Amino acid sequence: MKSLIVTIVALALAAACGGNTAATPSTPPGPATEYRNTLSGLNAAAQLDLIQNVIYFAPGAASVVHIHTSPNLATVLKGQITVKVPAGDKQAAAGEMLVEPINQALQAYNTGSSDAMVVVAFAVPHGAKPTTPVAGKAAPATLNKTMYTVTLVSPGVSGGYTLVQQVLDFAPGAQTPRVRVGGPGVITVLEGQLTLNSDITRTYKAGDSFAEMPGQTVQAINAGSAHLVLAETFALPDGAPLTTNV
Repeated sequence: MKSLIVTIVALALAAACGGNTAATPSTPPGPATEYRNTLSGLNAAAQLDLIQNVIYFAPGAASVVHIHTSPNLATVLKGQITVKVPAGDKQAAAGEMLVEPINQALQAYNTGSSDAMVVVAFAVPHGAKPTTPVAGKAAPATLNKTMYTVTLVSPGVSGGYTLVQQVLDFAPGAQTPRVRVGGPGVITVLEGQLTLNSDITRTYKAGDSFAEMPGQTVQAINAGSAHLVLAETFALPDGAPLTTNV
């Protein structure tokens, strides 16, 4: 009887400590969504181009006075941006969104004492420019600078759609599952290096941009030792999910 009790206790301890059990593979962590903003209620009646710019403002820097004739969505990446419009100034800090009015003269400023950066996307008629400078207006003493730009020509958007803009932060080793996106999108690497698995495996470094299209299977991986940061803008047809796991 004593030997039977000892055997039962030993088995119980082994089970409690995980003995004689198969190891469960660990799942790599996913990216953190730092910011996500949306602009809904849009309609594509003709062919569009999707343009994404990453723009830097030194302290005191400003854009030229300009006009937008198409929908736009901006997310402040760092610092604070002030947009001067006839109806009054609009301010946005890191993570907040800016939607600049259409067919009105406006100007964007960095009125703070630190650097500012913004990612802005435009859905423009095919072949059109996203901004038009206003003639006769003096250039600012310090001009803002477009660091990166990417254009997705004729992504096939039609009817109602929503612009979705997000910033993803991948810690070393983080990755997404294999997914399909619900609409065409443009992605810019802000920091680090991206390994993208799709039809083939590609790597992208800071400043590189690329497009993702519905029907593609993609997986984003940070295989490096530093953080990876991506700025993304997608044009999602009404009712479509941003991503679907494969």
